Amino acid sequence: MQLAFNKETQQISIKDDVPTHSWLIIVLMLVNVLNMSVQLFYISFDKNEMLFIFMALLGFGSLVAVLFYLLKKSWKKTYKLTEIEGLEIKENSGIERIALKLKNGKTRSFSKLKNKTELKSLKKTLTAIGIKSI
Repeated sequence: MQLAFNKETQQISIKDDVPTHSWLIIVLMLVNVLNMSVQLFYISFDKNEMLFIFMALLGFGSLVAVLFYLLKKSWKKTYKLTEIEGLEIKENSGIERIALKLKNGKTRSFSKLKNKTELKSLKKTLTAIGIKSI
């Protein structure tokens, strides 16, 4: 992951694999929704109630995942400082994760960092730029 700050335009550019991973998840979930729709169209509810319900729930879950990625996640590569609300730090199972909280309600997560020194370095860099922790 590479992080660069342009002082003239007040923009942060992030080079990592998050956009690729996000599009891959969206495409796979849409394929899953399409597959479940076709399967549900051809399956009989009377003979296979449990399978029908399972496939409907799986398709619905995939649709929710697609909507979540489209409405709550951001994966742009450049952000102006005016678009960023702050730095969001979450800890889950002893692992800290950093995300940029944007003013439009979306979050921009970073790729998984290798160790705690990279995490501290990223925090230090973002706070030096002027992004405060939330």
